[in-house]
Amino acid sequence: MFIAIGESIVARAAALGGYISFSLTACLKTPYEQVHVGTLITMYSNYRIEACGCQPLLARRAMGRCGGCAAATAALVAVFVGLLVSGGLKGTGFFPFLDRLNPAGRGQQLKGVFPAMHEAEAWGFTLAEMPDLSGQVIFVTGGNVGLGYWTAHHLAAHGAAVVIGCRSEARCEKAAMQIRAETASQTVETALLDLASFASIRACASALAKTHPRLNSLILNAGVMIPPFGRTAEGLEMQIGVNHFGHFLLTQLLLPQLEAATAAGVATIVAVSSNAHFVSYPEGILPSIERMNDEQQYNRVQAYGQSKLANILFAQELAARTKDKNILVNAVHPGAVDTDLLRHAIDWLPDAISQALLQAYGSFAWHPREAALTQLFAAVSPTLKSQRITGKYYHPIARETTPDPHAADEEMQRRLWRMTEDFISQQGS
Repeated sequence: MFIAIGESIVARAAALGGYISFSLTACLKTPYEQVHVGTLITMYSNYRIEACGCQPLLARRAMGRCGGCAAATAALVAVFVGLLVSGGLKGTGFFPFLDRLNPAGRGQQLKGVFPAMHEAEAWGFTLAEMPDLSGQVIFVTGGNVGLGYWTAHHLAAHGAAVVIGCRSEARCEKAAMQIRAETASQTVETALLDLASFASIRACASALAKTHPRLNSLILNAGVMIPPFGRTAEGLEMQIGVNHFGHFLLTQLLLPQLEAATAAGVATIVAVSSNAHFVSYPEGILPSIERMNDEQQYNRVQAYGQSKLANILFAQELAARTKDKNILVNAVHPGAVDTDLLRHAIDWLPDAISQALLQAYGSFAWHPREAALTQLFAAVSPTLKSQRITGKYYHPIARETTPDPHAADEEMQRRLWRMTEDFISQQGS
Protein backbone atom coordinates (compact mmCIF):
# COMPACT_ATOMS: atom_id res chain seq x y z
CA MET A 1 0.00 0.00 0.00
CA PHE A 2 2.75 2.43 0.95
CA ILE A 3 4.63 1.74 -2.27
CA ALA A 4 1.53 2.54 -4.32
CA ILE A 5 0.95 5.74 -2.39
CA GLY A 6 4.58 6.74 -2.64
CA GLU A 7 4.90 6.17 -6.37
CA SER A 8 1.69 8.00 -7.27
CA ILE A 9 1.82 10.92 -4.84
CA VAL A 10 5.43 11.38 -3.79
CA ALA A 11 6.93 10.90 -7.23
CA ARG A 12 10.01 12.86 -6.33
CA ALA A 13 10.56 13.98 -2.76
CA ALA A 14 13.48 15.68 -1.12
CA ALA A 15 13.52 17.22 2.33
CA LEU A 16 15.11 20.60 1.74
CA GLY A 17 16.54 21.62 5.14
CA GLY A 18 13.37 22.65 6.94
CA TYR A 19 10.79 21.72 4.35
CA ILE A 20 9.83 18.93 1.96
CA SER A 21 9.83 19.14 -1.83
CA PHE A 22 7.22 17.15 -3.70
CA SER A 23 6.56 16.50 -7.40
CA LEU A 24 2.92 15.67 -7.95
CA THR A 25 2.36 13.59 -11.06
CA ALA A 26 -1.39 13.27 -10.57
CA CYS A 27 -2.41 16.87 -11.29
CA LEU A 28 -2.05 17.91 -14.91
CA LYS A 29 -0.11 16.78 -17.93
CA THR A 30 2.10 19.67 -18.93
CA PRO A 31 5.63 20.53 -17.67
CA TYR A 32 5.62 21.72 -14.09
CA GLU A 33 6.47 25.15 -12.76
CA GLN A 34 7.80 25.71 -9.27
CA VAL A 35 5.10 26.49 -6.72
CA HIS A 36 6.12 27.61 -3.23
CA VAL A 37 3.48 26.66 -0.68
CA GLY A 38 3.98 28.29 2.68
CA THR A 39 1.45 27.66 5.43
CA LEU A 40 1.42 26.68 9.07
CA ILE A 41 0.45 23.07 8.44
CA THR A 42 2.80 22.46 5.50
CA MET A 43 5.95 23.82 7.14
CA TYR A 44 6.58 26.04 4.13
CA SER A 45 6.75 23.02 1.84
CA ASN A 46 7.99 23.56 -1.67
CA TYR A 47 5.68 21.80 -4.06
CA ARG A 48 6.43 21.13 -7.70
CA ILE A 49 2.99 20.98 -9.22
CA GLU A 50 2.39 20.01 -12.83
CA ALA A 51 0.01 22.76 -13.86
CA CYS A 52 -0.72 24.52 -17.12
CA GLY A 53 0.87 27.94 -17.20
CA CYS A 54 1.21 28.39 -13.44
CA GLN A 55 3.98 30.69 -12.33
CA PRO A 56 5.72 30.54 -8.90
CA LEU A 57 3.36 31.72 -6.18
CA LEU A 58 2.67 31.43 -2.50
CA ALA A 59 -0.12 29.17 -1.36
CA ARG A 60 -2.06 32.14 -0.10
CA ARG A 61 -2.22 33.42 -3.70
CA ALA A 62 -2.89 30.06 -5.30
CA MET A 63 -6.10 29.71 -7.27
CA GLY A 64 -7.88 27.50 -9.76
CA ARG A 65 -6.31 24.17 -10.53
CA CYS A 66 -2.99 25.06 -8.89
CA GLY A 67 -4.81 26.04 -5.73
CA GLY A 68 -6.88 22.87 -5.65
CA CYS A 69 -3.83 20.71 -6.20
CA ALA A 70 -1.87 22.58 -3.55
CA ALA A 71 -4.74 22.38 -1.06
CA ALA A 72 -5.09 18.63 -1.52
CA THR A 73 -1.37 18.17 -1.10
CA ALA A 74 -1.28 20.47 1.93
CA ALA A 75 -3.89 18.25 3.57
CA LEU A 76 -1.78 15.16 2.87
CA VAL A 77 1.31 16.81 4.30
CA ALA A 78 -0.65 18.01 7.35
CA VAL A 79 -1.70 14.42 8.05
CA PHE A 80 1.85 13.23 7.48
CA VAL A 81 3.33 15.83 9.85
CA GLY A 82 0.73 15.00 12.50
CA LEU A 83 1.54 11.30 12.30
CA LEU A 84 5.24 12.07 12.28
CA VAL A 85 5.05 14.14 15.46
CA SER A 86 2.69 11.75 17.24
CA GLY A 87 4.66 8.62 16.36
CA GLY A 88 1.60 7.10 14.71
CA LEU A 89 3.64 5.81 11.77
CA LYS A 90 6.28 4.08 13.85
CA GLY A 91 6.48 0.37 13.20
CA THR A 92 4.39 0.54 10.02
CA GLY A 93 7.34 0.24 7.66
CA PHE A 94 6.57 3.67 6.19
CA PHE A 95 9.80 5.33 7.30
CA PRO A 96 12.04 2.51 6.04
CA PHE A 97 10.14 2.80 2.75
CA LEU A 98 10.90 6.52 2.54
CA ASP A 99 14.49 5.88 3.52
CA ARG A 100 14.90 3.52 0.55
CA LEU A 101 12.76 5.49 -1.89
CA ASN A 102 14.59 6.14 -5.17
CA PRO A 103 12.08 8.03 -7.36
CA ALA A 104 12.85 7.99 -11.07
CA GLY A 105 16.23 6.43 -10.30
CA ARG A 106 17.63 9.79 -9.19
CA GLY A 107 18.86 8.70 -5.78
CA GLN A 108 17.65 8.14 -2.22
CA GLN A 109 16.77 11.75 -1.60
CA LEU A 110 15.06 11.20 1.77
CA LYS A 111 17.61 8.76 3.19
CA GLY A 112 18.12 9.59 6.85
CA VAL A 113 16.55 13.03 6.51
CA PHE A 114 14.61 12.68 9.78
CA PRO A 115 15.54 10.57 12.84
CA ALA A 116 12.50 8.40 12.15
CA MET A 117 14.19 7.21 8.95
CA HIS A 118 16.66 5.29 11.09
CA GLU A 119 13.88 3.09 12.44
CA ALA A 120 15.35 0.06 10.65
CA GLU A 121 18.94 1.22 10.16
CA ALA A 122 21.85 1.50 12.59
CA TRP A 123 23.79 4.75 12.70
CA GLY A 124 26.99 4.66 10.71
CA PHE A 125 28.93 6.58 13.37
CA THR A 126 28.47 7.39 17.05
CA LEU A 127 30.21 9.51 19.67
CA ALA A 128 31.63 6.30 21.13
CA GLU A 129 33.65 5.91 17.94
CA MET A 130 35.22 9.36 18.20
CA PRO A 131 38.99 8.96 18.60
CA ASP A 132 41.29 10.88 20.93
CA LEU A 133 42.03 14.06 18.98
CA SER A 134 44.76 15.45 21.20
CA GLY A 135 47.32 17.34 19.16
CA GLN A 136 45.01 17.84 16.18
CA VAL A 137 43.94 21.26 14.91
CA ILE A 138 40.52 21.51 13.25
CA PHE A 139 38.87 24.57 11.69
CA VAL A 140 35.06 24.70 11.57
CA THR A 141 33.39 27.48 9.59
CA GLY A 142 30.11 28.71 11.06
CA GLY A 143 31.13 27.16 14.36
CA ASN A 144 29.15 29.48 16.60
CA VAL A 145 25.64 28.08 16.07
CA GLY A 146 23.71 24.93 15.20
CA LEU A 147 25.60 22.17 13.43
CA GLY A 148 28.86 24.07 13.54
CA TYR A 149 28.57 24.66 17.28
CA TRP A 150 27.93 21.00 18.07
CA THR A 151 30.64 19.87 15.66
CA ALA A 152 33.13 22.11 17.46
CA HIS A 153 31.75 20.98 20.84
CA HIS A 154 32.28 17.28 20.12
CA LEU A 155 35.74 17.89 18.68
CA ALA A 156 36.81 19.90 21.71
CA ALA A 157 35.37 17.28 24.07
CA HIS A 158 37.65 14.71 22.44
CA GLY A 159 40.81 16.76 22.76
CA ALA A 160 41.11 18.66 19.48
CA ALA A 161 42.31 22.23 19.28
CA VAL A 162 39.31 23.80 17.56
CA VAL A 163 39.11 27.08 15.68
CA ILE A 164 35.61 28.32 14.95
CA GLY A 165 35.15 30.87 12.18
CA CYS A 166 32.21 33.26 12.06
CA ARG A 167 31.24 36.77 10.95
CA SER A 168 30.59 38.26 14.38
CA GLU A 169 33.53 38.43 16.77
CA ALA A 170 31.19 38.80 19.76
CA ARG A 171 29.05 35.78 18.81
CA CYS A 172 32.12 33.75 17.99
CA GLU A 173 33.71 34.44 21.36
CA LYS A 174 30.45 33.75 23.20
CA ALA A 175 30.20 30.32 21.53
CA ALA A 176 33.87 29.57 22.24
CA MET A 177 33.43 30.45 25.91
CA GLN A 178 30.40 28.19 26.16
CA ILE A 179 32.22 25.27 24.53
CA ARG A 180 35.19 25.76 26.84
CA ALA A 181 32.88 25.73 29.86
CA GLU A 182 30.94 22.65 28.73
CA THR A 183 33.94 20.56 27.64
CA ALA A 184 36.66 21.83 30.01
CA SER A 185 38.77 22.42 26.91
CA GLN A 186 41.06 25.42 26.83
CA THR A 187 41.94 24.97 23.17
CA VAL A 188 38.91 26.56 21.50
CA GLU A 189 39.83 29.62 19.47
CA THR A 190 37.96 32.01 17.20
CA ALA A 191 38.60 33.47 13.77
CA LEU A 192 36.75 36.32 12.09
CA LEU A 193 35.41 35.07 8.77
CA ASP A 194 32.86 36.49 6.37
CA LEU A 195 32.45 34.10 3.45
CA ALA A 196 30.68 36.82 1.46
CA SER A 197 33.95 38.77 1.23
CA PHE A 198 37.14 37.55 -0.44
CA ALA A 199 39.08 40.14 1.57
CA SER A 200 37.77 38.68 4.84
CA ILE A 201 38.53 35.14 3.67
CA ARG A 202 42.10 36.07 2.77
CA ALA A 203 42.63 37.88 6.07
CA CYS A 204 41.27 34.88 8.00
CA ALA A 205 43.48 32.39 6.15
CA SER A 206 46.53 34.62 6.62
CA ALA A 207 45.95 34.94 10.36
CA LEU A 208 45.34 31.20 10.70
CA ALA A 209 48.56 30.38 8.86
CA LYS A 210 50.54 32.38 11.44
CA THR A 211 49.02 30.69 14.47
CA HIS A 212 48.49 27.19 13.04
CA PRO A 213 50.98 26.13 10.36
CA ARG A 214 49.42 22.67 10.44
CA LEU A 215 45.71 21.89 10.00
CA ASN A 216 44.41 18.35 10.40
CA SER A 217 40.88 18.96 9.21
CA LEU A 218 38.80 21.68 7.57
CA ILE A 219 35.03 21.45 8.00
CA LEU A 220 33.20 23.71 5.54
CA ASN A 221 30.02 24.00 7.57
CA ALA A 222 28.85 27.63 7.22
CA GLY A 223 26.22 28.61 4.68
CA VAL A 224 23.13 30.58 3.79
CA MET A 225 19.81 29.05 2.80
CA ILE A 226 17.10 30.46 0.50
CA PRO A 227 17.48 34.18 1.33
CA PRO A 228 15.99 36.92 -0.83
CA PHE A 229 18.26 37.85 -3.73
CA GLY A 230 21.48 39.46 -2.59
CA ARG A 231 25.11 39.76 -3.64
CA THR A 232 28.48 39.18 -2.01
CA ALA A 233 31.15 41.89 -1.83
CA GLU A 234 32.43 40.63 -5.19
CA GLY A 235 29.00 40.80 -6.78
CA LEU A 236 28.13 37.10 -6.75
CA GLU A 237 24.61 35.87 -6.02
CA MET A 238 24.73 35.31 -2.27
CA GLN A 239 24.04 31.55 -2.05
CA ILE A 240 26.52 30.39 -4.67
CA GLY A 241 28.93 33.11 -3.51
CA VAL A 242 28.99 32.08 0.16
CA ASN A 243 28.28 28.36 -0.03
CA HIS A 244 30.62 27.59 -2.92
CA PHE A 245 32.95 30.41 -4.00
CA GLY A 246 33.79 31.50 -0.46
CA HIS A 247 34.59 28.00 0.74
CA PHE A 248 36.49 27.24 -2.46
CA LEU A 249 38.81 30.21 -1.89
CA LEU A 250 39.24 29.43 1.81
CA THR A 251 40.17 25.83 1.03
CA GLN A 252 42.72 26.82 -1.59
CA LEU A 253 44.36 29.22 0.84
CA LEU A 254 44.52 26.62 3.63
CA LEU A 255 45.76 23.69 1.53
CA PRO A 256 49.41 24.28 2.54
CA GLN A 257 48.50 23.80 6.22
CA LEU A 258 46.50 20.68 5.40
CA GLU A 259 49.37 19.26 3.38
CA ALA A 260 51.73 20.01 6.27
CA ALA A 261 49.55 17.90 8.57
CA THR A 262 49.86 14.84 6.31
CA ALA A 263 53.45 14.34 7.48
CA ALA A 264 51.91 12.81 10.61
CA GLY A 265 48.88 11.14 9.01
CA VAL A 266 45.75 11.77 6.99
CA ALA A 267 44.18 15.24 6.69
CA THR A 268 40.51 15.70 5.87
CA ILE A 269 38.22 18.25 4.24
CA VAL A 270 34.44 18.06 4.70
CA ALA A 271 32.00 19.93 2.47
CA VAL A 272 28.61 20.22 4.17
CA SER A 273 26.12 19.91 1.33
CA SER A 274 22.40 19.04 1.41
CA ASN A 275 19.89 16.81 -0.31
CA ALA A 276 18.63 20.14 -1.65
CA HIS A 277 21.14 19.53 -4.44
CA PHE A 278 18.48 17.24 -5.95
CA VAL A 279 16.40 20.37 -6.70
CA SER A 280 18.98 22.53 -8.42
CA TYR A 281 18.31 24.25 -11.73
CA PRO A 282 17.47 21.90 -14.64
CA GLU A 283 21.02 22.42 -15.93
CA GLY A 284 22.46 21.54 -12.54
CA ILE A 285 25.04 24.33 -12.37
CA LEU A 286 24.23 27.39 -14.45
CA PRO A 287 26.92 27.76 -17.13
CA SER A 288 28.03 31.33 -16.46
CA ILE A 289 28.49 33.90 -13.69
CA GLU A 290 26.09 36.19 -15.57
CA ARG A 291 23.28 33.66 -15.38
CA MET A 292 24.00 32.91 -11.74
CA ASN A 293 23.72 36.63 -11.01
CA ASP A 294 20.53 37.23 -13.00
CA GLU A 295 18.12 38.61 -10.41
CA GLN A 296 15.13 38.27 -12.76
CA GLN A 297 15.69 34.52 -13.04
CA TYR A 298 16.54 34.02 -9.37
CA ASN A 299 14.75 31.15 -7.67
CA ARG A 300 15.61 30.86 -3.97
CA VAL A 301 15.16 27.10 -3.79
CA GLN A 302 16.93 26.21 -7.02
CA ALA A 303 19.76 28.64 -6.28
CA TYR A 304 20.25 26.96 -2.91
CA GLY A 305 20.15 23.55 -4.60
CA GLN A 306 22.73 24.75 -7.12
CA SER A 307 25.08 25.86 -4.33
CA LYS A 308 24.73 22.50 -2.58
CA LEU A 309 25.36 20.63 -5.84
CA ALA A 310 28.45 22.83 -6.26
CA ASN A 311 29.63 21.63 -2.82
CA ILE A 312 29.50 18.01 -3.99
CA LEU A 313 31.17 18.72 -7.33
CA PHE A 314 33.89 20.70 -5.54
CA ALA A 315 34.50 17.87 -3.06
CA GLN A 316 34.71 15.29 -5.84
CA GLU A 317 37.10 17.35 -7.96
CA LEU A 318 39.29 18.26 -4.99
CA ALA A 319 39.35 14.61 -3.90
CA ALA A 320 40.69 13.64 -7.33
CA ARG A 321 43.30 16.39 -7.21
CA THR A 322 44.54 15.54 -3.70
CA LYS A 323 44.27 11.75 -3.74
CA ASP A 324 48.07 11.37 -3.83
CA LYS A 325 48.61 13.96 -1.07
CA ASN A 326 47.03 12.00 1.80
CA ILE A 327 44.12 14.46 1.97
CA LEU A 328 40.62 12.97 2.02
CA VAL A 329 37.69 15.07 0.79
CA ASN A 330 34.05 14.10 1.22
CA ALA A 331 30.62 15.77 1.12
CA VAL A 332 27.77 15.23 3.56
CA HIS A 333 24.10 16.00 4.02
CA PRO A 334 23.40 16.44 7.76
CA GLY A 335 19.65 15.88 7.44
CA ALA A 336 16.72 18.14 8.28
CA VAL A 337 18.17 19.85 11.35
CA ASP A 338 16.59 22.10 13.95
CA THR A 339 18.75 25.20 13.41
CA ASP A 340 18.19 28.86 12.61
CA LEU A 341 19.25 28.26 9.00
CA LEU A 342 15.51 28.02 8.30
CA ARG A 343 14.82 31.67 9.08
CA HIS A 344 14.54 32.74 5.43
CA ALA A 345 12.12 29.91 4.63
CA ILE A 346 9.49 31.50 6.85
CA ASP A 347 10.61 35.12 6.97
CA TRP A 348 7.39 36.31 5.32
CA LEU A 349 5.19 34.90 8.11
CA PRO A 350 4.11 36.75 11.27
CA ASP A 351 6.42 36.08 14.21
CA ALA A 352 3.89 34.06 16.18
CA ILE A 353 3.28 31.70 13.28
CA SER A 354 6.94 31.36 12.39
CA GLN A 355 7.79 30.50 15.98
CA ALA A 356 5.02 27.87 16.05
CA LEU A 357 6.38 26.43 12.83
CA LEU A 358 9.90 26.19 14.17
CA GLN A 359 8.68 24.56 17.37
CA ALA A 360 6.70 21.95 15.44
CA TYR A 361 9.59 21.32 13.09
CA GLY A 362 11.97 20.83 15.99
CA SER A 363 9.79 18.05 17.36
CA PHE A 364 10.67 15.69 14.51
CA ALA A 365 13.87 17.11 12.98
CA TRP A 366 17.40 16.15 13.98
CA HIS A 367 18.90 17.97 16.93
CA PRO A 368 22.23 19.43 15.76
CA ARG A 369 23.95 17.54 18.57
CA GLU A 370 23.30 14.26 16.73
CA ALA A 371 23.13 15.65 13.19
CA ALA A 372 26.77 16.74 13.53
CA LEU A 373 27.83 13.09 13.60
CA THR A 374 27.84 12.71 9.82
CA GLN A 375 30.32 15.52 9.26
CA LEU A 376 32.34 14.36 12.26
CA PHE A 377 32.57 10.95 10.63
CA ALA A 378 33.93 12.52 7.45
CA ALA A 379 36.41 14.59 9.46
CA VAL A 380 37.85 12.21 12.07
CA SER A 381 36.56 8.65 11.67
CA PRO A 382 39.38 6.12 12.09
CA THR A 383 37.59 3.83 9.64
CA LEU A 384 37.34 6.52 6.96
CA LYS A 385 41.01 7.39 7.41
CA SER A 386 42.32 3.83 7.47
CA GLN A 387 40.35 2.93 4.35
CA ARG A 388 41.36 6.19 2.61
CA ILE A 389 37.73 6.97 1.70
CA THR A 390 37.53 10.08 -0.46
CA GLY A 391 35.22 11.69 -3.03
CA LYS A 392 32.06 10.23 -1.47
CA TYR A 393 28.71 11.66 -0.36
CA TYR A 394 27.00 10.75 2.93
CA HIS A 395 23.51 11.03 4.41
CA PRO A 396 22.60 10.68 8.11
CA ILE A 397 24.00 9.11 10.01
CA ALA A 398 27.26 8.53 8.12
CA ARG A 399 25.70 6.38 5.39
CA GLU A 400 27.21 6.57 1.93
CA THR A 401 24.62 7.69 -0.63
CA THR A 402 24.59 8.23 -4.38
CA PRO A 403 24.01 11.93 -5.16
CA ASP A 404 21.87 13.37 -7.93
CA PRO A 405 22.89 12.34 -11.48
CA HIS A 406 24.18 15.88 -12.09
CA ALA A 407 26.99 15.03 -9.66
CA ALA A 408 28.23 12.38 -12.09
CA ASP A 409 28.72 14.97 -14.84
CA GLU A 410 32.52 15.25 -14.91
CA GLU A 411 32.49 17.97 -17.55
CA MET A 412 30.18 20.11 -15.39
CA GLN A 413 32.46 19.40 -12.45
CA ARG A 414 35.56 20.57 -14.31
CA ARG A 415 33.72 23.57 -15.80
CA LEU A 416 32.61 24.73 -12.35
CA TRP A 417 36.18 24.42 -11.07
CA ARG A 418 37.56 26.48 -13.99
CA MET A 419 34.79 29.07 -13.66
CA THR A 420 35.47 29.45 -9.95
CA GLU A 421 39.23 29.71 -10.38
CA ASP A 422 38.84 32.25 -13.19
CA PHE A 423 36.47 34.44 -11.20
CA ILE A 424 38.70 34.41 -8.12
CA SER A 425 41.80 35.24 -10.16
CA GLN A 426 39.97 38.17 -11.77
CA GLN A 427 39.37 39.67 -8.34
CA GLY A 428 43.10 39.83 -7.59
CA SER A 429 44.69 39.20 -4.23
